[in-house]
Amino acid sequence: MKKIILALDVHDFKKAQDLVKKTSQYIDVYKVGPILFLQSGREIIKMIKDNGKEVFLDLKFHDIPATVKRSVESARELGIFSLTVHSIGGEEMLKAGSSVENRPKIWAVTVLTSQITTPEEVLRRVKLAKSCGIDGVIASPLEISIIKKSCGTDFNVVTPGIRPLKVEDDQKRVATPEFAVKAGADFIVVGRPIIEAQNPDEIAKNIYESVEVKS
Repeated sequence: MKKIILALDVHDFKKAQDLVKKTSQYIDVYKVGPILFLQSGREIIKMIKDNGKEVFLDLKFHDIPATVKRSVESARELGIFSLTVHSIGGEEMLKAGSSVENRPKIWAVTVLTSQITTPEEVLRRVKLAKSCGIDGVIASPLEISIIKKSCGTDFNVVTPGIRPLKVEDDQKRVATPEFAVKAGADFIVVGRPIIEAQNPDEIAKNIYESVEVKS
């Protein structure tokens, strides 16, 4: 499976559909967050799957254990590839989510890349997630190597905050695609650099070639 996840952080179904069609040669997994899911719901998931691609449902579940478990069960029925929960939900909540049979992959959010933190705090949340049966974590590019060293290569690290070049936005802990993959990221999540480009297919191709063809 290709390493790039495209974040479809757009409001419009047709815009998302156009992005999938233009970038599908280079992308296998598309991230659907609250913006698009609230606008298009099951329709957007069906569209992505009808194009032969996988869905990463990024709703960051954080609730009482029973509610999170039922949410994972509902996500399973949608046939998605992966979903997110918040690591700050704690041990009981994480175990409830991971206990669902035949479920999608679950990735726990450590600390948002718009926030400043320490590697020690990230690693504390990572170790908790792994001990609770979670499949991997969402973590910035700066923490990839310490997570892999601590948790092993089979534990997924999914990395947002990917920028081909340095830009000024609300992301604090960022890195290039090449840096993230070289450090050991299993997937990199790219959004604005592709979806805001005049030629998103060209940007997707460039990033794909930088991390897939040369690796």
